[in-house]
Amino acid sequence: MIRSQLSAVLLATATGAALLVAAPTASAAPTHRCYDRMACFYYNSNQQGALATIGDGGYNLDAQVFKPGSGPGAGQKLEDQAASWDSRTRSTAYCVHRDRWWKGPFNSLKPQARKNLTSALKNKNSSTNWYPRHEGGGGH
Repeated sequence: MIRSQLSAVLLATATGAALLVAAPTASAAPTHRCYDRMACFYYNSNQQGALATIGDGGYNLDAQVFKPGSGPGAGQKLEDQAASWDSRTRSTAYCVHRDRWWKGPFNSLKPQARKNLTSALKNKNSSTNWYPRHEGGGGH
C-alpha cells in the first residue's frame, strides 16, 4: 500500500516538473509569434492578422511578404500594408519609415514593446532599421 502511494506521489511530482520545464516564458513570446531579436509586423491592428518577421539590419519592405498561413493578409507584400508591430530587440529601438531607404516620417518602437503604427504610417510603411538614437524619437 505504501509502495503504491509513494509511486503515485513520485509520478505526480515528475509530471508537474515536466510541465514547469515545458512552459514558455512571457518574455520569450509575448504575442506567441514574435521571438527574441526580431521585429514583427502585423497586417491588422493590435498584433493581429498575418505576420511578417524582420531580422537584424535595415530593409526596404518591397520584397518582404506576410507569411503564408499566418492569418488575414497572408502572402501579401509587407510594404504599405502593416498596421501594428512588435519589437523583441534587447537594447536598440526599431524604426519604420514611410519611404524607402529610411526616408520620410518614421515611428520608433522601444526594445521589448509592441504597438499600433501611428496614423501617418499605418499602411504607409516602406523601410525599416534599428538605430539606438531612435529610441527617444531622434533622427539618424
